[in-house]
Amino acid sequence: MRPDKLLGHVVTVSGSQLTVAFAGDGAQEAIRIGDMVKVTEGHRKVVGTIGEVRFSEEGSAASRVFTVDLLGDVITKTGESPQFIRGVSIHPVPGDEVCVADPDDLEVIYTEPSRASIAVGALHHDPERAACVLTDELLNMHFAVLGTSGSGKSCSISLIIGAVLDNHPNAHIVMFDPHNEYSNAFPDRAEVISVDTLNLPLWLFNLEELINVLVRGGSDREQESQSIILKDAVIWARRHFAGDDFGTTFITADTPVPFRVHELVRFINDEMGRLTKPDTSIPYQRLRTRIESLRGDRRYSFLFSSEDDSLTEIMGRLLRMPVNGKPLTIVDLSGVPSEIADVVVSVITRVIFDFSMWSRRDRMPPVLIVCEEAHRYVPADERVGFAETARMITRVAKEGRKYGVSLALVSQRPSELSAPALAQCCTVFALRLVSDADQQFIARTEPDVARGMLAALPSLPTQQAIVSGEGVRIPMRIRFADVPEDRRPRSESAKFSIKWQDDDADQWFIEDGIERWRAQIKEDVRAAT
Repeated sequence: MRPDKLLGHVVTVSGSQLTVAFAGDGAQEAIRIGDMVKVTEGHRKVVGTIGEVRFSEEGSAASRVFTVDLLGDVITKTGESPQFIRGVSIHPVPGDEVCVADPDDLEVIYTEPSRASIAVGALHHDPERAACVLTDELLNMHFAVLGTSGSGKSCSISLIIGAVLDNHPNAHIVMFDPHNEYSNAFPDRAEVISVDTLNLPLWLFNLEELINVLVRGGSDREQESQSIILKDAVIWARRHFAGDDFGTTFITADTPVPFRVHELVRFINDEMGRLTKPDTSIPYQRLRTRIESLRGDRRYSFLFSSEDDSLTEIMGRLLRMPVNGKPLTIVDLSGVPSEIADVVVSVITRVIFDFSMWSRRDRMPPVLIVCEEAHRYVPADERVGFAETARMITRVAKEGRKYGVSLALVSQRPSELSAPALAQCCTVFALRLVSDADQQFIARTEPDVARGMLAALPSLPTQQAIVSGEGVRIPMRIRFADVPEDRRPRSESAKFSIKWQDDDADQWFIEDGIERWRAQIKEDVRAAT
């Protein structure tokens, strides 16, 4: 056995850090940020990573030191294999030797766990060693992927989801895709639902969601009147549809019983006809006009796609039951009118959660909901966006694991993301984060991450991340595996230096673009790439 490489001696000890004075003999040449080191005491080794180096040829000894962020213990008992245990049971003392962790130590700390896991890349400081994430801990306890635009966030989430699907071809994953990025990444394993194929009829909405879509215009008092009228109309229309086949007295405005839109309008007209003063009919007129306006707008056609009881078909398609070789549902929101995009997210999230909650627990398979650009739907400021969406996603974050509904939050602005929702994500992949607010937010929400690792966040290269939480044995810096070019999300920026070399955007191109714009025709992603 080769002797350990001595790096220095402990000078000071704090709760989670050591300060170490360099040893002689060129020890400083063996020091790299992020390297694993150890302090050996009998059958126990305290291990940690190098987080900071201070060295100067001139000056006091205090300027020739490095700090170690403590991670845990490697314990060897007689007759047993060494085991890594997170957390430090007994701290080193000043004067103890600090040495380089050898390959045997790294094998114990980073060895692929015996529990179900997925490989997502390699360790930054040891590229030959796979970086593995525990599958059940990752999915059952929620996770987040956070990183500045251009840090490789989209490719990272594609790689994570792809690795899960490789090991679990009968998964049930629903992804909200605001910019139509991911259909190219999963061409053979995803059911892509666009605005043209979306079936989300108005009767599936609860009252608050309906109010957000249908109540428009007028003073606050008039909008309140419209909401009351709409509630009465929806209850009547649902009960009218159910007839004698359902205990109609138990039907509320939120019960997922179908109704026909023309019955809704009929109720509004009938009630308006009973009024004696013309000026009191304004809320009824506004509500009726809004419904008729949406029915005539093809962008909203998915709201009127079905007036029959198609809930079984809707849930089967959303949740991929049966899977039929496509375990992923990508909900392409790029064509959904922006004013109701967050309502669509709310409806889909709610019906998945409600279905999981009321289904037989022993038969219901777990479901993962991936929320790209999560800060749009569950923001830190509750006044931003549609409040019901934030409440629904937060409810999944807090209660979803009881019913087998897991959540993945993906965002380039973590400081604008709801802290309570993110706090429920027990595994975090933090890619490059330049903003001080984002870095401080990660430091507050992920106290388990070593300080030296957090300091590296603004300078992480593309494709690298700090991973921490329940899904990994210890916080680690990794490099994600490469994603084949034909399976990368369509998130590349425009190539100005290439596109501006030729002058090929002629009048025909403009006319074609206007025609497509007016007809609301989007180019097929796979053909375009």
